[in-house]
Amino acid sequence: MACGQEGTSTENSTVDAERRPELPVDAIESRPHDSAPALSRFLPEIGAMLVVLMWGSTFVLTKDALDQFRPLAFTCVRFIAVSILSCCVLLLRSRLDRSRDYLHIQRRHVPRLLIAGLLGYTFYQLGFTLGVAHTSAFASSLMLSMMPLISLVIATILGQRPPSLVWVGVLIAIGGVSIFLLDGGGGSHTLGNVLSLGAAVSFALYSVINQPLVRAYPPETFAAYSTVAGSILLVLVSIPDVVRQDWGAIDQHAWLIMLYMVIFPVYVAYMIWNWVISQRGVAATGWQLLVPVVSGLMALIWLGDSLAVVQMAGGALALLGLVIMRQAGIRDRRRSLALS
Repeated sequence: MACGQEGTSTENSTVDAERRPELPVDAIESRPHDSAPALSRFLPEIGAMLVVLMWGSTFVLTKDALDQFRPLAFTCVRFIAVSILSCCVLLLRSRLDRSRDYLHIQRRHVPRLLIAGLLGYTFYQLGFTLGVAHTSAFASSLMLSMMPLISLVIATILGQRPPSLVWVGVLIAIGGVSIFLLDGGGGSHTLGNVLSLGAAVSFALYSVINQPLVRAYPPETFAAYSTVAGSILLVLVSIPDVVRQDWGAIDQHAWLIMLYMVIFPVYVAYMIWNWVISQRGVAATGWQLLVPVVSGLMALIWLGDSLAVVQMAGGALALLGLVIMRQAGIRDRRRSLALS
């Protein structure tokens, strides 16, 4: 993205101001005389950090809840509740603002909205829930942290040319993940790892598909319609587990986890994340690097998980590769801004 040059005409300054929300944080920080409040400049980053904390807790709490819930019964109840919540919030927002515009979706956006719902909710949540059920919380979060790598591949397929250093990070990350997966200790299992990696692919595609939508509609509108679109198939697939679930065996602790999982990691986190994507683009997926760190620490404390030394080394190597990718992307943006 280009940054407006100082000393240009009033027209160029106006264009620059209008495009500011889409500028990388590095470009914003480089403006010494920017009059915008310091906090507002970093709101997308603050939002991303909150999402990382919520998503990091998701792996541990889901693993805990699945001791009493069948995986897809858990997902079914969760997303029926999320769909009801998101629709209620949308209707409330429409009534408070006395505007029915919140309820309208342009016909040309319907196919993209349906695809976003399938990728961000149906396929992602199936991969996530079943993945956590069949591997450790840390292993699942590490697989899902591969989203920046997958987003890079998608960007390359779409015609973008990432810097050479990015590919160095890719090779290191792939090496780290390979080491992690080759060691079967520490509660990690191949099936769960593959399902979690599939969830990462789905969410990376979701982060690309939803960009025009999160810029075109209020967060409440996109959240409600995409949640419902993705939840319909998700609920249908979950029916067999719902029938087999022993509902009387679920205690208050598990239901409290369910309540938290309905409100925060899905509804609140998705709304914040969609807004972050609208401000920072696909590059925001780099924040996924911190999710396995948060999840790993919580798993050690909450679940008493253990990791083999080889797995710890592989995980660290994978995170190092992803950090190199992230830094290479920042350098490339700075170089582009300097030349503009």
